Amino acid sequence: MRYLYGDSAPFPHSFNFLATLERFMAAATKVVKLESEARSLESVAAGSAAVRVKALDELEVFHDAVIGAIQDRAKRVAQRQTAEYAMQVVEHAARLVEDARRSAMATNDREQAQVRAEIDRRRSEIRLALESFLTTGRLPILDATIKSHWDAHYLMTCVLTNPDGIVSSYDLPANKVEKWQQPRKVSDFAQSVNLMVGVRKSLFRRTSQPELVQVDEHVVSGFDLTDSTAEIRLRRRIHERDALVFTMRRDGTELAAEVSHPSEEGPEALPAPVDAGDKMHLARLWQNLRTSIEPLLDKPERLLTLKLEGEDVFDNDLSIMFVERVVRFLGPMVAEISRRSPNPHELSLKVENDAGRREEIYVKKEDLMANLGGLGERELSIFAPLGFSPAPESTTAARTSDASEVIHFDEWEK
Repeated sequence: MRYLYGDSAPFPHSFNFLATLERFMAAATKVVKLESEARSLESVAAGSAAVRVKALDELEVFHDAVIGAIQDRAKRVAQRQTAEYAMQVVEHAARLVEDARRSAMATNDREQAQVRAEIDRRRSEIRLALESFLTTGRLPILDATIKSHWDAHYLMTCVLTNPDGIVSSYDLPANKVEKWQQPRKVSDFAQSVNLMVGVRKSLFRRTSQPELVQVDEHVVSGFDLTDSTAEIRLRRRIHERDALVFTMRRDGTELAAEVSHPSEEGPEALPAPVDAGDKMHLARLWQNLRTSIEPLLDKPERLLTLKLEGEDVFDNDLSIMFVERVVRFLGPMVAEISRRSPNPHELSLKVENDAGRREEIYVKKEDLMANLGGLGERELSIFAPLGFSPAPESTTAARTSDASEVIHFDEWEK
């Protein structure tokens, strides 16, 4: 299956871009609105606190002036009763100022706590919105690291590198895929994997010799895979210790590989280069294992982390920057799709299956623009690079196509 522009030219991405665009608009506009509300709450609270501090400063200036006048006047009277009166007035006034100070600080603290709770609630909603987009939409994957280990079942995670410095990590739903609900054997991915990786110890010498081992029945207990490196861990039985650990690195056409034996003791446990003839089998196992897992990357289960240029988006309040980065990536593609779409009020692509049958998927621009409702001028400017024109007038003109069947992209099932 492949995607085409509306004019049937090849589309550069292999996923439903229009579905991703609509999910992004729904999530991103919500994020921008929530972030704007959070910043507004902070600003209002800071302004209110500043007003209270200013009022308190003015009270203290007035208090100092009044007390100074009372004390100066008291020095010029001889009556003891008058002096005592002046002292009581000064002490009472000081208590009033202190009470005002404590009240202002308590009010500021209480208001700050309330504002922080409201902001935290919005930050949680922001995370949920971005997680919804990232787990249901798609961005091009520049690099992927997939890790798994057995702990009563396979626990699997991935780290995806996307364009514009976006790096995200996820839990993968391996336990929801039937094939991954039980231990996987090497033979599930490659057959007749015979390797010179056994350890045969001499009875008379403190040396060992490699021997041929058929690992088809070994269980895959875990792995750590990228495009250029791999670590694959095998056990004879799933509840035993790892028996073989293969580490590989690909540099162009060259493949370096080592094997270690964690269940052994002494020098045999240390990594050792594998025979040249074994590399072909290991490369096959690596490739097939990676290929079997790739469909899970399309359906991540839970967002773990989201980073921009190495900085955590949620810890550093970078959600707006994240939205801007995605807009920057989507903008040129949206413009090109719009240019090639037969209807100026829609963005359309075609999907061609393996048999050559084509179907059109589309989204109306006015539906995308509806997400922008309620945003202020500053927030709207974030989405300007997408180039949406004002909402078009509704039309009842029928769309016809001799080569395509028209469906809405939400109805398209991959």
